[in-house]
Formats: sequence, structure tokens, C-alpha cells
Amino acid sequence: MSQPRRLPFEGAINFRDLGGYPAGPGRQTRWSRIYRSDSLAELTDPDLERLSALGLYGICDYRLPGEAAKNPDRLPDGHGMRVTNPGFLPRGTERMLDGIAAGTMTAGAIQTEVIGHYRLFAQEHIADYIPFFRMLLEADGRPVLIHCTSGKDRTGWGSALALLAAGCADGTVIRDYVLTDTYRRDVGFMFPDGVDAGAMDMLTSARPIYIETALSELRRLHGTGDGWMDLLGLDGSERAQLRNLLSVAG
Repeated sequence: MSQPRRLPFEGAINFRDLGGYPAGPGRQTRWSRIYRSDSLAELTDPDLERLSALGLYGICDYRLPGEAAKNPDRLPDGHGMRVTNPGFLPRGTERMLDGIAAGTMTAGAIQTEVIGHYRLFAQEHIADYIPFFRMLLEADGRPVLIHCTSGKDRTGWGSALALLAAGCADGTVIRDYVLTDTYRRDVGFMFPDGVDAGAMDMLTSARPIYIETALSELRRLHGTGDGWMDLLGLDGSERAQLRNLLSVAG
């Protein structure tokens, strides 16, 4: 069954469903099981109704506490969702952002930095997604949302790991990642006026080389199987349970 990939939220540009992707022979990822998004701080009143209608079990917000405090998620009053904030930034991110704000980072330098950050995703930031994967298991079939500020980097890596856990090939992971280029979030509020447009384009673009670098490093460190899931503390039965929760025959 085909469903819309992007959900029509007014205050979230990059709110997407990870369902319908091929997940191994005869299987595909389940619709309405994992959603990925950019910031929820600007959700409108109609958006809050849309969010409630999704029946989310919980939300994993991968922004740092300071990021979330400046732009707190707007959520329905009295919601019963479980909300967790396992936020992080790869080493060097804040230095890069400071350089962009100061106008000292060229587009080429930004690309080099971001590629390095994606290598760090595989080297240092798999265990940061333990709360996300535990939430998926606890939800037991109810939908879960993962998000950060733009929904590209930290959310992109978490979504990539979830798709791999569901049985998707690397090419499918890349396909989903680059969709963020179509649904880019404006993060100009993070910088002073006059920041170079080329620098901003490089920062916000979802270039294949970024996620390809992370996947290549993941395979170098852990092989082509699911050995990386050891870092999540998931045993064989939990991995099988997760795959059945995230994918279905069809």
C-alpha cells in the first residue's frame, strides 16, 4: 500500500514516514511505524491535531539541551507520549558552526568537516541511539518519532540505523537520506545575517557522500552484517523482534 512519504505539517518541513522501503527479499518497511522530522518548535494548532492523530508512543529528540531549551518542541496539551532527549553533537560541530557564523569557513571546508562528522557517526555515535532502539522495542508496534533541528544529520543517522535494522540495503538508506534535500529546513535563525549562501547550502544539503561515508565506515568497523548492533546491546531475539516490528512481508 502506497502512502505519502512526507506528512503535510505546516511547521515541520521534513516530517517523513519511513514505511514502504524494500527490506530484504519479499519484505518492506512498515508504514506508520517510524517517523523522522526536523524541529517541532513551530508546529501550528492544526499540526498538533495531526500529531495527536498519529498515535505516537514516544519521541526521541536528538538536540542538545541548550538547543531544545531555545526552541522547545510544541506538543499537544496533556499528551501521553514518552519523550526522551538523548542529544549529542559530533566532535568539531560547534567549532564549525562558529566558523560559519564568523564567515571564516568556505563551502569546501564545510564539506570536509561534515564528511568528518559523518565518519564520527559510525565511530562514536552508535550507542547514542540505544534510547531510540529501546523505545522502538517498548512501543511494540506503536509509532515512534525521531527528530533534531533540521532532521538531516543526527536524525538522518538514526533513521539510517533503523532502516538497516529493518533489513534495508545501503542503497535504500542513501535514497531516504537524500530526500532531505527536497525538504530542507531553514536554519538561518542559528546564524547572524549575511552568512555566505554557499556555506549555508553546503551545511544544509543532504549530499550522498555524507551518508556514504558513514556507511562505509560502519562496514569497515563492523563488517557487512549487523555486528554494529552489539553496541546497542541487542541480543539475537531482540534483533529479530525489531526486524519484525519494522518490516513486513509484502
